[in-house]
Amino acid sequence: MKILRSFQVINSDNEKTITSIYNEADENGSITKRNAQDSFYAVEPELKAAIEIIEKYINENRLNKLAGE
Repeated sequence: MKILRSFQVINSDNEKTITSIYNEADENGSITKRNAQDSFYAVEPELKAAIEIIEKYINENRLNKLAGE
């Protein structure tokens, strides 16, 4: 089983690249692989829309508020 630890969205090559880091565990819950990575371009419209929602939230609710402090 793969357990997601973190992910990030990176602006590269005029596209959004998603990188995830995860651990792998066996059926007993023992970690068999730590910090494995996977990267891919966001090409599906639903995924691109989800990224835009998160970016908009950060820009409106975090970055603009921090700039005004």
